[in-house]
Amino acid sequence: MFIEANIIDENGFIIDPVIVKDTDILESNLIKEPVPPLLYKPRWTENGWVEGATAEYIEYEDNRTKGTAELDLLKQENTLLKAQIQASSDRSDFHEELIAEMAMLVYP
Repeated sequence: MFIEANIIDENGFIIDPVIVKDTDILESNLIKEPVPPLLYKPRWTENGWVEGATAEYIEYEDNRTKGTAELDLLKQENTLLKAQIQASSDRSDFHEELIAEMAMLVYP
Protein backbone atom coordinates (compact mmCIF):
# COMPACT_ATOMS: atom_id res chain seq x y z
CA MET A 1 0.00 0.00 0.00
CA PHE A 2 1.19 3.50 -0.79
CA ILE A 3 0.93 6.52 1.49
CA GLU A 4 1.88 10.16 1.33
CA ALA A 5 4.95 11.32 3.20
CA ASN A 6 6.51 14.76 3.43
CA ILE A 7 10.08 15.75 2.71
CA ILE A 8 11.18 18.28 5.31
CA ASP A 9 14.10 20.69 5.39
CA GLU A 10 16.65 21.07 8.19
CA ASN A 11 14.21 23.32 10.10
CA GLY A 12 11.34 20.82 9.92
CA PHE A 13 9.26 22.64 7.31
CA ILE A 14 7.66 20.74 4.42
CA ILE A 15 9.47 20.95 1.11
CA ASP A 16 7.41 18.50 -0.97
CA PRO A 17 4.93 15.67 -0.51
CA VAL A 18 5.96 12.28 -1.94
CA ILE A 19 4.35 8.85 -2.30
CA VAL A 20 6.06 5.94 -0.51
CA LYS A 21 5.23 2.38 0.44
CA ASP A 22 3.95 2.13 4.00
CA THR A 23 6.50 -0.65 4.62
CA ASP A 24 9.50 1.44 3.48
CA ILE A 25 12.09 2.51 6.01
CA LEU A 26 12.42 6.24 5.42
CA GLU A 27 15.28 8.65 5.76
CA SER A 28 15.13 11.13 8.62
CA ASN A 29 13.88 13.91 6.31
CA LEU A 30 10.81 11.88 5.20
CA ILE A 31 7.85 11.98 7.57
CA LYS A 32 4.95 9.51 7.25
CA GLU A 33 2.77 11.03 9.96
CA PRO A 34 -0.07 13.06 8.41
CA VAL A 35 -0.13 16.79 9.00
CA PRO A 36 -3.01 17.78 11.31
CA PRO A 37 -5.52 20.27 9.92
CA LEU A 38 -5.55 23.99 10.74
CA LEU A 39 -1.80 24.52 10.86
CA TYR A 40 -0.70 27.57 8.89
CA LYS A 41 2.90 26.37 8.41
CA PRO A 42 3.36 22.83 9.71
CA ARG A 43 6.77 22.15 11.25
CA TRP A 44 8.09 18.75 12.29
CA THR A 45 9.79 18.42 15.67
CA GLU A 46 10.81 15.41 17.75
CA ASN A 47 7.35 15.55 19.34
CA GLY A 48 5.41 15.68 16.06
CA TRP A 49 3.80 18.40 13.97
CA VAL A 50 3.58 21.87 15.52
CA GLU A 51 2.64 25.34 14.28
CA GLY A 52 5.67 26.84 12.58
CA ALA A 53 4.13 30.18 11.60
CA THR A 54 4.95 33.32 13.53
CA ALA A 55 2.21 35.24 15.34
CA GLU A 56 2.60 38.04 12.76
CA TYR A 57 2.09 35.60 9.88
CA ILE A 58 -1.05 34.13 11.49
CA GLU A 59 -2.45 37.61 12.16
CA TYR A 60 -1.72 38.64 8.57
CA GLU A 61 -3.46 35.54 7.16
CA ASP A 62 -6.47 36.00 9.46
CA ASN A 63 -6.79 39.68 8.46
CA ARG A 64 -6.34 38.82 4.78
CA THR A 65 -9.17 36.31 4.81
CA LYS A 66 -11.29 38.56 7.02
CA GLY A 67 -10.75 41.41 4.55
CA THR A 68 -11.97 39.18 1.72
CA ALA A 69 -15.17 38.37 3.60
CA GLU A 70 -15.72 42.06 4.39
CA LEU A 71 -15.15 42.96 0.74
CA ASP A 72 -17.74 40.41 -0.38
CA LEU A 73 -20.23 41.87 2.11
CA LEU A 74 -19.55 45.38 0.83
CA LYS A 75 -20.13 44.23 -2.75
CA GLN A 76 -23.50 42.76 -1.76
CA GLU A 77 -24.48 45.94 0.08
CA ASN A 78 -23.39 48.04 -2.90
CA THR A 79 -25.58 46.00 -5.25
CA LEU A 80 -28.55 46.39 -2.90
CA LEU A 81 -28.01 50.15 -2.57
CA LYS A 82 -27.81 50.57 -6.35
CA ALA A 83 -31.14 48.74 -6.70
CA GLN A 84 -32.72 50.93 -4.02
CA ILE A 85 -31.47 54.11 -5.72
CA GLN A 86 -32.84 52.93 -9.07
CA ALA A 87 -36.23 52.13 -7.50
CA SER A 88 -36.33 55.55 -5.83
CA SER A 89 -35.42 57.26 -9.12
CA ASP A 90 -38.13 55.33 -10.99
CA ARG A 91 -40.70 56.28 -8.34
CA SER A 92 -39.65 59.94 -8.57
CA ASP A 93 -39.99 59.88 -12.38
CA PHE A 94 -43.46 58.36 -12.02
CA HIS A 95 -44.52 61.09 -9.57
CA GLU A 96 -43.26 63.82 -11.92
CA GLU A 97 -45.22 62.35 -14.84
CA LEU A 98 -48.32 62.05 -12.66
CA ILE A 99 -48.06 65.70 -11.56
CA ALA A 100 -47.58 66.80 -15.16
CA GLU A 101 -50.70 64.88 -16.29
CA MET A 102 -52.73 66.32 -13.41
CA ALA A 103 -51.55 69.83 -14.27
CA MET A 104 -52.70 69.35 -17.89
CA LEU A 105 -56.15 68.29 -16.64
CA VAL A 106 -56.44 71.24 -14.23
CA TYR A 107 -54.89 73.85 -16.53
CA PRO A 108 -55.90 72.98 -20.10
